[in-house]
Amino acid sequence: MQDVVSTLLGQIIAEGRKRGFGQKEIAMRAGISQETLSRAKKASDLQLSTLIRLANAVGLKVALVPAAPVLEKILSGGLFRED
Repeated sequence: MQDVVSTLLGQIIAEGRKRGFGQKEIAMRAGISQETLSRAKKASDLQLSTLIRLANAVGLKVALVPAAPVLEKILSGGLFRED
């Protein structure tokens, strides 16, 4: 579970950087302290509501997707494309 949270936080921070936000700005936009974000990164643990607020702060949303690789290829339009 920690790997998932760590990966999601990394993606949120990367998206924030693309938009010109530092971690302090991301935290502020999410309504949390920079210290809380820092602790979450180190522990790879935070509440789902906080994760959602962080994602929303950089223009992302948290969603569940099917774990089936074939369905993912269909949805991405890559079923018949050779990679």
